[in-house]
Amino acid sequence: MKRALAVSCLGLALAACDDGLDQRLAIVREPRVLAVISEPAEAKPPEPVTLHALIAGPDGPVTSSPSWGFCVAPKPPTEDNAVSDGCIGDSLILPLGTGATAMGTLPGDGCLRFGPDIPPGMDFRSRDPDATGGYYQPVRVAVDDLLAFGLPRITCKLGRAPFDVAFDYDQHYVPNANPTLLPFALDHVPANSDVTLTAAWPASSAESYLYFDPESQTLVTRRESMRVSWFATGGALPVDATAIGELDETTDVSTTWHTPAAGPAWIWIVLRDARGGIATQTLPVVVD
Repeated sequence: MKRALAVSCLGLALAACDDGLDQRLAIVREPRVLAVISEPAEAKPPEPVTLHALIAGPDGPVTSSPSWGFCVAPKPPTEDNAVSDGCIGDSLILPLGTGATAMGTLPGDGCLRFGPDIPPGMDFRSRDPDATGGYYQPVRVAVDDLLAFGLPRITCKLGRAPFDVAFDYDQHYVPNANPTLLPFALDHVPANSDVTLTAAWPASSAESYLYFDPESQTLVTRRESMRVSWFATGGALPVDATAIGELDETTDVSTTWHTPAAGPAWIWIVLRDARGGIATQTLPVVVD
């Protein structure tokens, strides 16, 4: 039985992630899936997407090819996980093959299984969106003895909104795009010392988007919050992530890496926007 990784921050919008920062998560002591990236970051079922996983180990990037599959099991309200327990087995998985990347067409009923659509003839309330108004299609990644999940965002119509508001949303909502990390160079660093790591992105990476405010029953424009996660194969990092609020126009953040003893090391930087878009950098480092 493959062991399931924690999936709460692999593909969820930032508002769904726990803001409690724990530096123990920042040091990669065993193979882990750090991110699952979808291109495009948001698509309308049944549009195609391309998927890629960032997989890290204590000796650097994991090069084993993962197997991929869409999970078609909706999460019952009684389950606390980010995806349904039914996604663990194979009976509710639509296979996408094995490889460094996977290409597939989003299941056409994604907004019915995971979004606000209600089956014909059924009389129950639609599913609630996340804090940004979004819905997500689970994708399973299995590599070696790891099992992880990403959550590509899917474009669905508004649920429980006035007709005119839902129509305006359908006409003017712009799907999310993945953010961009600006290049950051780090080749040689001294051992047992403090080194500054910086993640920077263009201002355009924090996109504005339409959001249905259930209180006022109107559409409002919001700006994406951002979150940078830091990972290293050794040494110490003070926190595992740095969060930037949606009203904060900051376009770079830094942290201090206390380097390990001399030898090879790796750094990973993962930038996530509030609607589930992801950018990553992988940095090989020689510690002298």
